[in-house]
Amino acid sequence: MSLSTSVIVSGINNLSDARYCAGMGVDIVSFNLKLDSPQRVSSEELKEILGWVAGVKLAGQFERARPDVINEYASEFNLDYIQLDTPYLIDEIDEISCPVILKVYINKDTVESELLEMLELYSSVVDSFLIYSSDFTAIDETNTMLLKSIARSYPVYIGFGLTKDNIHTIMKTIKPKGIGLLGGNEIKPGLKDFDELQDILEEIEEQA
Repeated sequence: MSLSTSVIVSGINNLSDARYCAGMGVDIVSFNLKLDSPQRVSSEELKEILGWVAGVKLAGQFERARPDVINEYASEFNLDYIQLDTPYLIDEIDEISCPVILKVYINKDTVESELLEMLELYSSVVDSFLIYSSDFTAIDETNTMLLKSIARSYPVYIGFGLTKDNIHTIMKTIKPKGIGLLGGNEIKPGLKDFDELQDILEEIEEQA
């Protein structure tokens, strides 16, 4: 199974999501390891999940955890990437032992020159940027030029405003490194509603 672009699925906290994403050819599955999150995966749960998952890169999502704590998780679970969901100092990122994916929030007040300056500042210490917005609900004329500008200069994953109907247009117009999707909670153990995730992944699935 292969997809037409690189995909990160964040917020993974159950086996159903992890196995589904691996089977669909997702590049990176990112587990919620945020220490104060009620949806976080415990060490015991993560060990169990990883025993059933293969063929996909593994990331751990953190915010506000110290670099030494992050490195302990990375070593114990053989993580390939660390996803930081909140701003960190450059010196702190430099201490992290794995390649870092930095989540960057944009909104209607984002100034392009300031955003580009920030990305340039961090580009030497991170692997890529995951662009997210809780302000914008769609990708349209209000933000397309901004996204094109940053994707032209930096390795970015677009993590908002994606649907099965616009995914191909976004990839052709903005040309990001890839896309970022979100996993979710199981309805109950082993039972998962994959509709939204499945729709987009099936849309970019390459036919043999």
